[in-house]
Amino acid sequence: MARELDQTFLRDGYLYVPFNTAPLAAGPFLPDSLNRVDQHVKLPPEFLLLRHLESRVDQIRPAAAWVHGDSMIDIDVQDGDLAIFQRSRFSYVEHGNIVVIERIGDEEGFGSWALKKLVIKRPPSAARSDQQDDIDWEDPVIVLHSFNPRINPSQLDPTGRYRVHGIFLRSVRRHDVVLVPLDALNPS
Repeated sequence: MARELDQTFLRDGYLYVPFNTAPLAAGPFLPDSLNRVDQHVKLPPEFLLLRHLESRVDQIRPAAAWVHGDSMIDIDVQDGDLAIFQRSRFSYVEHGNIVVIERIGDEEGFGSWALKKLVIKRPPSAARSDQQDDIDWEDPVIVLHSFNPRINPSQLDPTGRYRVHGIFLRSVRRHDVVLVPLDALNPS
């Protein structure tokens, strides 16, 4: 059953995307909360995401979560919007991606999620070899940037535990969101 909760479904021309209950901070990390999936977001056929993802839904594995805060307003992500993000299995995240990142909590299933632009910088002690190769690139400084000039960037604690859940695709206004309980999808 756990696998079914995390699946994306294509049914009757609609895409049903797993809805994560963890609040997605568009601002500082919120207190840790439990994340679970017991509903899906019903995306209509005219939803632009479908046009380029329909044939690759299993690879991209889209998911969704509510946005809390105003740090992403300059890219038109508002407080209360639903963020749709790509959960594909990626070996690394590129500099400049807008990501859903989790600060992992102390208990299994708990954490704090945020939506931010990921900026990877060289550490202050970085140097170049005689061949002009980067030295110490294994320990980059990671900074989270907002899209709101009133909010300062924040550097991730290098001793902290973080996990990238996905790459941001787009947002949907709250009044356009339809949530469907998993049992209504009657997965087979």
